[in-house]
Amino acid sequence: IHSHTIMFLNFKSTEGHTMGLVYSALQKSFRAGDVKATSYWSEQLGVPYPNALRKRITQNSLEDACGLRLALTCLKSTNKSKPSFEELKPYVFALTNVKKTHSAAWLNRVAADHLFKGHPGNPKGSEVDQAAYTLKLHSNANESELRSLYGEELMRLYLYINRDPLVFMCSILISGRPELAANQSFALGSLPPPVPQQVLDHYHDKHTKLGKKMGRGYSHFLQNLILHNPVYTDSVEPYKEQAEYLYLNFKDSNGKECRVRHVLDLMKEKKTLVLQDSDSDVTHPKDTDVLHVNETTVGLGFKNATFICPVNMSMISNSVTCSGEMVVKKFCKLGENPEDLQYALHCAQFRSSLRGLYSLPTTVTTLEISGQIDYGSIAALGKGGEKWRRGVEAKIAKIVKKQGGKAETMLVDVFDNGVRLSDVTVGDSMYSHADFGFELVKVLIFRKMCGCSDTNAFNLMCRVAPGTVLQILSADENKASKEALLRSMGAGLETAQKIKYDYKLKCAEALVERTEEVDGFVKGMKRLWTERFKDLIGEGGRMDETHARFFREWNEGKDAAGVCMKWLGVKAWDIGKKRKVEVCRGESKKRTKT
Repeated sequence: IHSHTIMFLNFKSTEGHTMGLVYSALQKSFRAGDVKATSYWSEQLGVPYPNALRKRITQNSLEDACGLRLALTCLKSTNKSKPSFEELKPYVFALTNVKKTHSAAWLNRVAADHLFKGHPGNPKGSEVDQAAYTLKLHSNANESELRSLYGEELMRLYLYINRDPLVFMCSILISGRPELAANQSFALGSLPPPVPQQVLDHYHDKHTKLGKKMGRGYSHFLQNLILHNPVYTDSVEPYKEQAEYLYLNFKDSNGKECRVRHVLDLMKEKKTLVLQDSDSDVTHPKDTDVLHVNETTVGLGFKNATFICPVNMSMISNSVTCSGEMVVKKFCKLGENPEDLQYALHCAQFRSSLRGLYSLPTTVTTLEISGQIDYGSIAALGKGGEKWRRGVEAKIAKIVKKQGGKAETMLVDVFDNGVRLSDVTVGDSMYSHADFGFELVKVLIFRKMCGCSDTNAFNLMCRVAPGTVLQILSADENKASKEALLRSMGAGLETAQKIKYDYKLKCAEALVERTEEVDGFVKGMKRLWTERFKDLIGEGGRMDETHARFFREWNEGKDAAGVCMKWLGVKAWDIGKKRKVEVCRGESKKRTKT
């Protein structure tokens, strides 16, 4: 921290509070959604130092609401050289009342760890890859490249708030997450008259003078990071578990906790920041440090080492889990072609970003084969026995010989209590679920538009989650060849073995009865594809012909559901016949009961 900043934080407000305390109290009040408190604390800062208040509004908008639009509007719409407290008060009101999320700060910390572990990042990769690449540019003061990536408007905001990379973290998250894009609206309003407020104990955190004297660190800070009116009510905030773990456990050689800035400084001192785009000198974690093979391990595959076992996710820099635990049960696929794994990862990211499709946290990383894990024996635990053992042992030997023991590995949360679609029988509770056809047709459309190979009932997983919610998961997403894409062009939504006609009839019913919902789903998928995933999943224009044909037929007068009906290969007469049969069955059951 610059000396002049330290001096400013010791200045006193009209009520005798240090500016360091005022900063902390104001931010905690924003997080709490307490308009009376924000009215008082903003006056303590904004009357004598209105520009400092504007900086706090913009910075806190990014940190605690992913509020990029609010921050930009506050900066652009108030006096450029010297804003007044009066013109800032409506923005204090707005920030107090918007939905809150700390996800930009979580991503920032995880991206720093990604760099620290030697990954250079990628401007066209996953969220973590993009964030790491951005942090690398930020650390190296490469402002021309940042400007090229993010534009002049975001650069002005970045420079105004003392080069805080949270500006770019927000941009990355908003571009791929509908719930954060939808949270960009805000309402200006009037603050109540300021009334002196009590100084609460948790205001004295690690960033304040008294908090430092009290020995408070990230443990205290994280325990009191409570967001009123959160964006994420039913799920954990993105990257929260991993970031919290890093804040609490990553320390320098003196045992001191590290902020993102400190991590970047450490990398410069130790020259561990990777500036080139090659990972040839990157040190990867050993498989024994990540994979906790034990009696609960389940062997699943023979082509690659595919199994379920506990995984230590704290060793993986870009990991995401559903729970707060860092050792969790994961589906592991080791030895797949790196290009295929990246394709599967991008499909998983597309699914998780698309409203209405179920997805599980997915990570792709590189592990060093230590020779201490017997992958052949794990494979032999599966139904293929010794045959599977031989296949996996050959795969591992090839990795050691040709790839220097570096194995590309996919880690996915386990789909507990799920069954394959091929095991769902006509008439059972899952098949009879009101959403069965609708959920299935969405997954089929998604795989078709992404150009996945082997779309069949074996590669789709189903379960009824708590609350009787039906979930269908698209699994084993591999990239179809150009020849396969041409063969399946318009021929059906499945691309491998035929899916039972009864399943397709359920899909057709959903297309007829829920036309507007299908249209909305396809429109959302098209928007996300164009904005973010076209170059990741459809590189080289591989999907252009399929998409052009689909949307040409749509524009010729059919709605999305009509096009899907044609591609599904179901006749409208069969839908009516099926309903008639079901009615007859129902009447027959009533007569038998009587």
